[in-house]
Amino acid sequence: MEAQNLFPEPRALKSKRKKVDPKGYKVVSVRLREGEFETLSQQTTAMGMTNNMALRIAARRISGFLELDRETRLELQAISDTIGYISDDLRELLELCATRPGFDNERFSAHRADFAKEFMQLDRLLRALLSVSRRRTDGCKLLRADI
Repeated sequence: MEAQNLFPEPRALKSKRKKVDPKGYKVVSVRLREGEFETLSQQTTAMGMTNNMALRIAARRISGFLELDRETRLELQAISDTIGYISDDLRELLELCATRPGFDNERFSAHRADFAKEFMQLDRLLRALLSVSRRRTDGCKLLRADI
């Protein structure tokens, strides 16, 4: 009877170099306790998401990305546009009222200037939120700052 080799020839060692997913994704592994996993699974299922999608959103938020759905972006854009229209109307109102007796032009102008200042700050923030490329740049900048 021929002796059977219990120890087959060793396989070629696998490369220790990290493989990159062909679609450009990296794999991140997360260990969760059973209760954490169950809660995550229940919540993601209720929202119609997979666990992977929920964890990806969480990672993006941690990285400085802000997830805004299409409806929220459109609503914020509409608010920004409306405030712009109000600003234009105030300018026109100032021109109409400036010629009327008893109109406090200085007070109105001061309020209009305060509104314009606040609106410009709000508009700047809204544009940053609504600009996908800017959010990605900001997120990358935050990642580089941590490295």
